[in-house]
Amino acid sequence: MKLDPQLAQSIVDKMMGSIPYNINMMNEKGYIIASGDKNRINTLHIGAIDTIQSGKTKPMVESFGKFGQPGVNIPVEFNGETIGVIGITGDPKKVTPLASLLKISTELLISQIHNTKVEGQRQESLNHFLYQWSNADNLINNEELKLRAQTLKIDLTIPRYAIIVETKNLSQLQLNPTDFTFSKTPEQQLIITKNESDLLRYLKFCQENHLKIGISERSTDLKASIKQAQDTIKVSKELGLTDTYYFNQISFLNHVLESNLHSRRALSIFKSFLKTKAGLELLETLDCYFKHNGNVTETSNALKVHRNTTNYRLNNISEYFGLSLHDLPDTLQLYVNYLYFKKYLYEHEQE
Repeated sequence: MKLDPQLAQSIVDKMMGSIPYNINMMNEKGYIIASGDKNRINTLHIGAIDTIQSGKTKPMVESFGKFGQPGVNIPVEFNGETIGVIGITGDPKKVTPLASLLKISTELLISQIHNTKVEGQRQESLNHFLYQWSNADNLINNEELKLRAQTLKIDLTIPRYAIIVETKNLSQLQLNPTDFTFSKTPEQQLIITKNESDLLRYLKFCQENHLKIGISERSTDLKASIKQAQDTIKVSKELGLTDTYYFNQISFLNHVLESNLHSRRALSIFKSFLKTKAGLELLETLDCYFKHNGNVTETSNALKVHRNTTNYRLNNISEYFGLSLHDLPDTLQLYVNYLYFKKYLYEHEQE
């Protein structure tokens, strides 16, 4: 660690606004790198050399001309080593207490800057590791990743949850120090946690702040877990689902949508419903019917229509598609095609 000339001059300038004495700061070789007297910068300070060699505070009672004036020189230390010297010109008895205070302030500032730099380097290294980890296909044979994890003291064998939150930052969320987070995309923040209690706390935060959240199953395969969390949000949006936060809530639906099982004819019929008032009523009825698990009474109550009206609409839907809602395979076909239709609507709304 070395004294930075710009930092040293900044300290000198600020302190001389309160102290009626000239201040010099010397580097580890005894050369002045900052001073209230700019003409002395880059000159050798005799008293500083003695201070560096002894590591002790040294008063100067005589003048050495351009190489030093009466005053006091006090060592600046970092991690047990002398990295420079602070000198204040004047009566040693008067300026020594001031030099001691300046020494403490300077050392605290240098330590803070060092710690900030170290933490910044560690965070940069951690972010790089998290990026690699989140995109790794095979942890078993990835020796570089395992070595970096060991350096960062991260156990890759611990099953964890991947949580995706749709927000630009999570500065207001208090994370467990053992958890990790970074920006997966500009609009999505990733949280990696191993504790269900923390997971529930994060979920509550998102619910209270109306943030979209997707939670994976617990696994050591982080890349797959991240996809699960992202798919949870994606499917929830596509199908207009509410109170859906966990991948296991949408895993079947996600599999259906990824399987490409829909028919073009069915999608075309659904799209035609959008063009008329009667068609929109059929879409509303079918949506409500599926939400109420095929219960006609509950569907009618939710729609606030007579049961006969609901049955009439459902019969119309059956005729349009040539599928019976009293037959399980037919109902399944209609349900799958309806899921694709909802996905189609969502995707076209985003265009």
